[in-house]
Order: sequence, then C-alpha cells, then structure tokens
Amino acid sequence: MHHVASQALPSQRLFMLCCCSYGLKTHFLTHHDFKAGLEEFLQEAGTAAIVLGTRRGDPNAEGQEYFCPSSAGWPPFMRINPILDWSYADVWGFLKACRLPYCCLYDHGYTSLGGVHNTLPNSALKKSDGTFAPAHALADGRLERSGRATKQRRSESLPSGGAASVTSSMSWVAGIVVIGDEILSGKVEDTNTPFLCKKLHDIGWTVCKVSFVPDDIAVIAKEVAALSSSCQAVVTSGGVGPTLDDVTMEGIAAAFGVDVIRHPDLEESLLHYFGDDTTPAHLKMADTPGDDTTRLIPVMADNGTLSPFPLVAVRNVFVLPGVPHLLRQKWSAVSAELQAAVQLAPFSNRVVRLAEEDEAAVAPLLDTLAQQWGSEMAIGSYPVSGQRDGARLLVTLESKQTDRLDAALEQFEDMLPTGILISAQKDVSSLSGHSGHSIVSRRNSLGSVQSALGGSSRLPSSALSQ
Repeated sequence: MHHVASQALPSQRLFMLCCCSYGLKTHFLTHHDFKAGLEEFLQEAGTAAIVLGTRRGDPNAEGQEYFCPSSAGWPPFMRINPILDWSYADVWGFLKACRLPYCCLYDHGYTSLGGVHNTLPNSALKKSDGTFAPAHALADGRLERSGRATKQRRSESLPSGGAASVTSSMSWVAGIVVIGDEILSGKVEDTNTPFLCKKLHDIGWTVCKVSFVPDDIAVIAKEVAALSSSCQAVVTSGGVGPTLDDVTMEGIAAAFGVDVIRHPDLEESLLHYFGDDTTPAHLKMADTPGDDTTRLIPVMADNGTLSPFPLVAVRNVFVLPGVPHLLRQKWSAVSAELQAAVQLAPFSNRVVRLAEEDEAAVAPLLDTLAQQWGSEMAIGSYPVSGQRDGARLLVTLESKQTDRLDAALEQFEDMLPTGILISAQKDVSSLSGHSGHSIVSRRNSLGSVQSALGGSSRLPSSALSQ
C-alpha cells in the first residue's frame, strides 16, 4: 500500500509503479488525508492486518513488537513488523543477496526517503569530488537518517553545483521489447527502435537494452518481467492488434502473474468507435492485463481529437502498437508520463572529427579519458568514410554535465598527435552527417585547414596563421 502524497519525490512515484516487480499487488491511497484514506481502504478491502517495514530506531517504532494493534485514534488493524530487529546492514544485505529492485535514489547517496522538502543525500556518503557513494556503502547505520536534513543543513548535503545537479547526475534506464515474427524474419524493417531510442535519449533517459522477441506469450513474459525488474520503465512495440498473432497483452499479463480481462472502459470506447460494425476481433483490442495498476492514458489523434485507442500502461510497462505512425502518435503520452514522474537533465555531446583511420592510434587516449571521466560520461569511437572534410574517425564524448564534458574535450585535444584533428562539434544528433554546431578548438592543426577547404566545417581563425 502506498500513499500518493503531493510531497513525494518524483523518483518514489515512478518506483512505486516499478515496485510491483516483487509480485505483490499495490494499492494506491489517493486521499489527501492519509488516515482517512487508510480507513476507507480498510473498510472496502476488509483488511485486518498490514505488514510494515518498521525497524527499531525509526521515529514511530517505540513500543512496537512483531505483532501489535494500531495506535489509539487510528483505524483498527494489526501491525505486523517482520524486520523490526533488522539493522541497516541487514536490510542492504538482503536486497543485494536477493538482487531485489529498489528506488534508484539509493544509488546516489540517499539513505532515508521522506518528502521533497526534507530528503537529501546523506552527507556521510559525500565524496571528495562532490558526488555521493551509494546507500549500501554507509558504514555506520546510526547515520541512516542523516539525510533528513533541516533547511540549514541542505547546502552541505547537496552535490557540487547545487540541487539541479542531483537530477542531472542520475542514471534512469529504460528497456525496449520489440515484438513480432515479421521483424525477426526480416519481412518488415524495424523503424520503431531508432525512434524510441532517440526520443528516450532526448528526455534524459538511457536505453540499457533492446530485445527482439517472437509472437510467443512465454518469451514475451520472460523478457518483460526481466526488464520491468531491472529498469525504471519498459516500452513494448507490436502485438496489440485484433488477430491471433497479437499476443502482447497475454505476455505482459503472464509476466506479472495475472489474467487477461476485458477492460470495460476500453470496450465501451471501441463499441462507440466501431458502432454496428463491431466484431469480436475488434473487442479483442479491449483485453488488458487484469492488474491493479493497469491504466488507460488518453492519447490525442492526428486530427486533434481524443483517440478511441488510449495508451495502456501496466506497472512500469508502456504498451505501444507496432505500426510506426500509430506508435509515434502514442509516444507523446509515454513521454508526458515519464517527464511527469521525473525531470531529467538532457544529454550533451562533443564529437571530435579526426583524419586518423586507425582506431588503435587513439585507443590509449580514450583509456586515459575513461579512467578520469568514465563514470560520468560515455566515450566512443566510430570509423567513417566518404566524409567531405576527410574525417576517417569520430570520437564522441557524452554527459549531462557540460562543464566536465568541455574539460574532457580540452584534455583529449591536448593529447592528440599533431595533424589529425579536423574539428570538434557540439550536440550532434546523428553521426551519419554534419548535424551539430562547430566549436573553435583551443588546439588546431593541419586538419583544421583541411576541414575548412572541404567546405563543411567552420574555419578557426587561428588556423589561418598556420
């Protein structure tokens, strides 16, 4: 049971959708008054006992035992406290040993989560570079609640750069499951994966895995379950039509151990849309996983009206059609949901265009960069040909922290051998062409002159003297 509080951290809201990966049904209390909402829930559900995560040392733990009635003035129920005598180390030992999912804030120095106004990274985990070690690294469990800082202590608990850098440094990952025999057989070219990867990247998310699976319920279920437990969000593509090979809903239902049901609201929408022409095949598209978290999210059609086909979301899984223009239509609803849950800083990149064709020549330089910046940025190299400026190799640096990105670029340029640097570009959207803004490099070379003569890159003024 989770109280959907207005002061909850965005990361908590999204994780509560993910938390169902434990295989437990989750009830969301939406009443602004927690006590009143709890009373309504107990009356409607007939619940007599609630399992809690209370441990000795928690503010409300005084006088509690493994089984104890609720406090005076609260709705009557039995409190069950199975981890009452667990230590902080016991909790993290259990989570790690069983490889259970947990809110990603714990990987960024948070050790105790409250609301947006009193939850900060734990200053005991602050490292010399201003970042924070993960929660499981806290040696003294007595300092667990040190992150529940007062306003006077906020500054010492924030990473260098202020509050904004807390979000920008976080790694939020998404998984994509592409479903369809036609994709795996090569009969249909997949254009949805590049679209989804780019759109997720544009709003600050990292795609950690893309899986291609057949129209097989068991295979879909296995992949969705795995990604749902390891990612903050999962997007599926394909298998939601009216024919016998459209089995994505069955696969997702199996992933979470629930049955497929005919969703009454979706059925009503389809009956209204198809009218007298409605067939059982049409109504198959009203079948959804019978999970408590299944929800229908409104989608706007291309003509600006409300689409009769809403976006279906189950826990942290967003279900999209495989038809490209329909998938793009529904993507805006997915994007809005993700950005409402958490605002992530965008990625920025620098692309260095080199006249060197041998990747081995720059490999040691990239190793040096990775040792210093690897945890904060992605580094890659890509051989190319047929470039107008004569580039044979592109080196990319990508991060959410532009100041460190520029420092890494400067370091890399200083390490390059003379004569191979052509140009550096900023925020390139595609490596297949010149899609970024040219940067005037501190250290120019013969390659810079070659780039200018090629006509596509900006000529640094210092190159004229060379």
